Amino acid sequence: MTDVLGANPHVQPEHRRRRTALRSLGIASMAAFAGGVAVVAVQYTLGLVSAGYPPIVQGLVCTSEGDRSSGALTLGAEGSGLLPVTEFVAGSLITCRIEAPGADYATWSVVGPESGVRSAPLDPQLGCQSPETFAEQDPARLRLSACQRFQVRQPGLYLLSITVMQRGQHAADRARMLVRVLPAAVVAPEVAIPRNERLSVVLRLPATRTEEVREVDLSASFAEHGLVPQSRRFERIVYRLAPDEAFLGATFRARSAANASAVELRHEPENRSVLARFTLRSGPLIDRWRGWISGTVVLRVERQRAARDVPLPDTELPVPGRVELPLPDDVDTRQARILLRRPDMTTSIETAPGDTSSLDRARVRARFADRQLILEAEAE
Repeated sequence: MTDVLGANPHVQPEHRRRRTALRSLGIASMAAFAGGVAVVAVQYTLGLVSAGYPPIVQGLVCTSEGDRSSGALTLGAEGSGLLPVTEFVAGSLITCRIEAPGADYATWSVVGPESGVRSAPLDPQLGCQSPETFAEQDPARLRLSACQRFQVRQPGLYLLSITVMQRGQHAADRARMLVRVLPAAVVAPEVAIPRNERLSVVLRLPATRTEEVREVDLSASFAEHGLVPQSRRFERIVYRLAPDEAFLGATFRARSAANASAVELRHEPENRSVLARFTLRSGPLIDRWRGWISGTVVLRVERQRAARDVPLPDTELPVPGRVELPLPDDVDTRQARILLRRPDMTTSIETAPGDTSSLDRARVRARFADRQLILEAEAE
C-alpha cells in the first residue's frame, strides 16, 4: 500500500504549488499595505512642515486717488534696515493694498499728525475699507480687508505699519512704510500796504438748544479658561448726563474685536446714565483663545443754553486785508451775530455772518470758518 501511494506523481507537487501561491499573495498584500502607510505618513509629515511656516507680507502698494498723487511705491522686504518713503500732497485720498498669502489676521496702524488703528480677522475678498466703513461693522462679524483707504489732511511724516499673523502661529510678519505728506501750494495774493483799524469784537449768542456729540472709549477682554469654552456678560456705565443734557441716541464704533457679541447701548433715565452691555467668550484649557472688544461709544445729547455775549480779544484789522480770531470751544456759531466797535468811538455795528457793513470808510465782511472768526476789509 505504501508503494502504491508513493507512486502517485500528482499529489505532492500540487500541494506545494498551492502553498507557494498563498505565500506570494500574502507578501504582495503586506507590501501594498506598507506602501499605503508610507504615503500617508509622508503626506502627514509634509502637512506638519508646511503648517509651521508663518505668513509673510510679500508686497505693500500705496497710491493716491485722483490728481493729487506725488508718488507710489511697492514694498518688498525690509532687509536693508531702511524704511521706504513715499510722498503725497495734503488732502490726498490714499489706498494701500497688501499681499500676505496664508494670513488670517492683520493690524493696520498709522502714526503721525493723524493716527488710527484697525485690527480684525483678515478677509481678502472685501473691497477697500475707509475708517467709517470698518467702524460700521457688527463687532460679532468684524472683518478687515487687504485694501485700506485713508485721507491725510495735515502735512508731516507718518509711519504706516501692517502686521499679519495666522491662527496657531506665534510668529508674525510686519511691513512698514514712511509717508511724507507735503503741504499744498498756496499762492499769496498781492495786497496793498494797509492801514490798521483797532476793533473790539463781541459775539452775540441767542438762547439755543443744540445737539452735541460725546465720544467715550470702551474696551474689555476675557481670558478665563476651563474644561469647556467660557463666556461672561459685561455691563458698564459709559456716560453720565450733565444736568443741562438730554439723551438723544448712541452707537458703538469698533476698532478691534474677537469672540465678542454686539454691543447693546441703553439709556437709564432714573440715574441719567448710558449703559453698555456685551458678552465675551474664551476657549477651553486645550485651546486658550480669548475674547476682547475695543472701540468708541458715540453719544448724541441735546444741550440748552441761555443767551449770552462772548467778548473776543481786541484786534488790529488791516484795510485792505484780513484778520482771524480763534473762537472759544463752547461757542455755537450757527445763530451768532457779530458786534464790531472801535474803542475810541461810541458807535458800533452789528452784522450777521456773510454780510458786509461800513465802518469808518471801510467795508468789513465777517464770516466763520474752521473755528475762527474771519474779518475781511477793503477801503471804500
